[in-house]
Amino acid sequence: MTRNWFLSAGALALLSLAACESDNANVTGPKGQEAFATFVAIGTSLSMGVQSDGVVYFSQQQDWTKLLSHQAFGSFTQPLIAPPGCHSPFIAPLQLSRRLSGISAAANPATSIPDTTCAAFGTYSLPTNDVAIDGATTYDALYVTPETTVVETVKRRRQYRLVLPPKKSQVTAMMQQNPTLVSVELGGNEVLQVVSGLLFPRAGYRGAAAQGTYVPNAVWQPVYDNLIDSVKKTGAKVILSGVPNTSGFVSLRTGDELYQDSVAFRGYGVIVAANCQGSPNVIFTPSKVLGLVGAAQATGTAQTLSCTDTPGAQDNILTPADVQIVDGVLNGMSNHIKAVAQANGWAYMDMAAVWAPWVTRRGPFKVANLLGCVRPFGQYVSLDGIHPNVQGYQEMANAAALALNLTYGFEIPTNDQAVLTSTCP
Repeated sequence: MTRNWFLSAGALALLSLAACESDNANVTGPKGQEAFATFVAIGTSLSMGVQSDGVVYFSQQQDWTKLLSHQAFGSFTQPLIAPPGCHSPFIAPLQLSRRLSGISAAANPATSIPDTTCAAFGTYSLPTNDVAIDGATTYDALYVTPETTVVETVKRRRQYRLVLPPKKSQVTAMMQQNPTLVSVELGGNEVLQVVSGLLFPRAGYRGAAAQGTYVPNAVWQPVYDNLIDSVKKTGAKVILSGVPNTSGFVSLRTGDELYQDSVAFRGYGVIVAANCQGSPNVIFTPSKVLGLVGAAQATGTAQTLSCTDTPGAQDNILTPADVQIVDGVLNGMSNHIKAVAQANGWAYMDMAAVWAPWVTRRGPFKVANLLGCVRPFGQYVSLDGIHPNVQGYQEMANAAALALNLTYGFEIPTNDQAVLTSTCP
């Protein structure tokens, strides 16, 4: 019954989407609408529409690229993925430890049916306007095709064949479409693995040189510049996106913040160690806290949450010195991207500025909220603690619209979001 509901809802969504696209194609929109005649988005999960560690047709239609095009009355096609997704997203509340497909959140979705299906939703021709792929690095966007994904994870191999035509990378699929507007959102995946707590620079993108958890600017920048050379050849208008830094991640909490909730932690079988009191070390809570709570429930044995960083261990802990290194890499990327945009007369979206308010607006850490709230990471972030939800993506779309308006004299309206005073329950 549930599966039939998904298919029925999906069919209605496709009809509605088709009608919307048809309407937009024949309605006079704001100044700048003509630039969206062929808008192509290059990027990562943030331009594909990932939410809650999964991607499925309804999360894709809530992505900032889709929302931006809609605000400009433009047409924007996407490679929609059928339910339950590839992978399927987490469902709320997190204490259920379940994905939309019904499998455990602790299971490996790359090998667990039905999350291995990764099927297209409806019929579409490749490439669509959205060629972004979850997990893509700058190197991937420039060079990797469906035939060369043997170096990638299982999930991404399955996604490539749904997004890109044979023998096409994101960049060549973009160029094939003769775009009038291109968005480039890349760089975040070069650094994302540091949330594991390990900081080891890579010497390159492939082979033995790729061993490590982040790509230094000296390795990343030449690849990015090569990609930009291809974008310039199209003659399209362009918007480049910077990357967020650690001050924009709502799921990073200091050890002391966790210690302040230590009494409540005991109710979930977790003892917060004394070394957390006053600790400035930051913890990636989706992995650290949920892992310990799950272990306590599975074993019936109390687990200890230590906030002391263990060098060389994947402990999901970053010291202040680690954060300084990470932010140095991320800020270096954004500074270069902004300089490239300015040198070419292109628009620039400051992602760090968009995400930072999401942290300042969050409340104090509460383990009960993390496990029991529908929106445990606040108003703008989905259940994985990293990717935006629809309101977060709308904030990004608004920022992109303002950047395009400023640079090109467009008049794309924004869809401003009311700030909620509470997101729990």
